[in-house]
Amino acid sequence: MPHSHDEQSAAADTLTVHTGPLPDGGVLLTLTGALDHHTSTRLTTAVQPHLQTHTPAVWLELSGLTFIDSTGITCLLHLHRTITAAHGHLTLITPSPPVQRMLDTTGIGQVLTIHTHHDAAQTPHGTQDGPHHAPGQAR
Repeated sequence: MPHSHDEQSAAADTLTVHTGPLPDGGVLLTLTGALDHHTSTRLTTAVQPHLQTHTPAVWLELSGLTFIDSTGITCLLHLHRTITAAHGHLTLITPSPPVQRMLDTTGIGQVLTIHTHHDAAQTPHGTQDGPHHAPGQAR
């Protein structure tokens, strides 16, 4: 028997956010699941407590993110503006292939810092030399 629309929505309505501190006082949020119109408020809620720090450095690890839609992209841009206004920095790390395709399609790499390798997560100060774009993306 086919799944109902409600069952499919419930299955897609998953986003897990694990939070861990970084040595420089920043925070690493590891996302798994989907960042979309059902789940974007979970990410915003998870980031909020870290905006109270002196200079918020927020790193989003995206290798476990299986899907992102236009609402998810809008959420990332909103977080970027909010964190930048607090004199902080938002960095995206290791986007999964489907997420990387969406980031490339939208051109968000022109606005946000994106590291395609885990090494970036181990050297948070590496962002001082400017954005690191995905291969093939305009600099």
